Amino acid sequence: MKTETEVQLYQIAEDQAGYFSLAQARELGLRRHQIYREVQRGKFISAEQGVYRFVQFPASQFEELHRAVLSAGPQAVVGFQTALYVYELSDLIPDEIHLILPPTSSRRRPGIRVHTIQLLPEDVTEFEGLPITTVEKTIVDCAFAHVEDDQIRLAIYQALQRGMTSKQKLTEQAARRSTGIAELVSRFAEGVSL
Repeated sequence: MKTETEVQLYQIAEDQAGYFSLAQARELGLRRHQIYREVQRGKFISAEQGVYRFVQFPASQFEELHRAVLSAGPQAVVGFQTALYVYELSDLIPDEIHLILPPTSSRRRPGIRVHTIQLLPEDVTEFEGLPITTVEKTIVDCAFAHVEDDQIRLAIYQALQRGMTSKQKLTEQAARRSTGIAELVSRFAEGVSL
């Protein structure tokens, strides 16, 4: 028989490809030794320091991202080229994971590119169980980060054609960044007929 705490932890993990952090388990009242005991019993798998997975969850497409986000902490958000990849808006396959973290976070993480930009609540959404920048924020951030124009053009085209954002949202987001980015995004968006 499962306890209420186990059910709650499972529900958290269910939205995160089966993963949960030690911090999330602690919030439910579980202690480190209880987690270790369940690892020894074969109920959980230790994925990396402070991150675990229920064994019954199969591998998923974004499990590496779930582990990275959980490891980085509760304010981590997937962004930039990694968000483009998750949304399937370009041909880019990033060679490292791009996460947005608060400025006070540690910047050194192997295989992770940390960005410390200010995010507004409306800049963040959830997709595939991941905290991620919105489509329009992702495209504008990538344009600002000098991702190739062809990839930005493709991302805008894909996002508009698939109804993931609107020209208005894109241009408003770009205007918050800079005049040059606003002109670039507006030019590419105007070229898309819906």
